[in-house]
Amino acid sequence: MRRTLHLLTFTLAALFALGVAQAAQAQDATPKIEVFGGYSYMRANIVVNGTPFNLNGASGSVAYNVNNWLGVAGDFGVYHQGSVTGNGFSLTLSSYQFGPRFSFRGHKLVPYGQVLLGAGHATGTLYTTSLGVGLAPLGANNGFLLTAGGGVDWKVNHTIGIRIVQAEYLYSQFLNGVGNNNRQNNLRISTGVVFSFGKR
Repeated sequence: MRRTLHLLTFTLAALFALGVAQAAQAQDATPKIEVFGGYSYMRANIVVNGTPFNLNGASGSVAYNVNNWLGVAGDFGVYHQGSVTGNGFSLTLSSYQFGPRFSFRGHKLVPYGQVLLGAGHATGTLYTTSLGVGLAPLGANNGFLLTAGGGVDWKVNHTIGIRIVQAEYLYSQFLNGVGNNNRQNNLRISTGVVFSFGKR
């Protein structure tokens, strides 16, 4: 019995030490700051009739990691379509959002989820020219944005990583010009490079 108790105590102590070592390793592997830059694709709907169309652009983010699972991210992007649904009207959207990011570290692949709140700016001839006889232009405008989703990063080394994919639902409130339904449901997909600085 005594021998079994010693063995159990030794096993528990070894497991505890292993857990502490893994936690420390995970902590050491967590960068203080992560900077992302890359390509973004957005699937949006036209402001007048809801017809879907594509925008292409670039986005970037800066995340400060509070610990090995929680960070605070700032996200910025610009997206453009030169001929919305082939009708010759251009559209440029810009976004700036902030919010929490939850990461699952400890491996080369780092999945994460995030919820971001902020605003965006919509301009282009779709907003600055008349969309029909007797209709005044909507005018460039600002709107509320909410983004929810996540992605997966692949750590090449301690400094450089590849954002394999970041897929998000992006809700926006730009002027539609039709009634009071100034709401759009969009999809944003991004990929690019992540640079890490410091250690948490």
